[in-house]
Amino acid sequence: MSDEVPLGGGWSTGGVVRVGDTVRRPPEHSSQLMRDVLVHLEDVGFDAAPRWLGRDEQGRDILTFLEGETFSDTRRLTWSDGQLVAAGALLRRYHDAVAGIVLAGGSEVVCHGDFGPWNLIWVGGVPRSVIDFDNAHPGPRLEDVGYALWKFEVETSPAAFLRGYGLLLNARDAVDYAKQRERERHTQNGRPTTF
Repeated sequence: MSDEVPLGGGWSTGGVVRVGDTVRRPPEHSSQLMRDVLVHLEDVGFDAAPRWLGRDEQGRDILTFLEGETFSDTRRLTWSDGQLVAAGALLRRYHDAVAGIVLAGGSEVVCHGDFGPWNLIWVGGVPRSVIDFDNAHPGPRLEDVGYALWKFEVETSPAAFLRGYGLLLNARDAVDYAKQRERERHTQNGRPTTF
């Protein structure tokens, strides 16, 4: 096996490494739903997510490595309308690929659960792919949209993102819904909330 290179950028999960053209993720950070969603995305031709390739001899999930850039600190970044439109369009493509499938368990989609700028792969300043499906879960589109508006910090000026997504909704309601769901998840996991 070639050398393992720890992956930085984003808010990286500990123990995630690159090995050649693959990424290895410790099993405690994965779920069967994550694997099933990635397999489904490959089956339907969604090309903006890593492929799940199985597990290695240490039980780590093997994913394809996606070339590009990630951001560890997005607080100092200002997003252009073009970047926000592209991010909204990427989320819409993902949602359309998982809408109404069995994995959604009767919900509208399988939410990504953490669609923030740190979980996108950027190429030439444009978001091209989405990674880190650890928090995937059945839910409404509204939840991911609101979470993205919140984490891109465009709650008060959401027009470009929503234009890219192609959805007319009350951005404040979407963000409030996403924050409430995040609080519920933190409470279920025994983690304090700070928002």
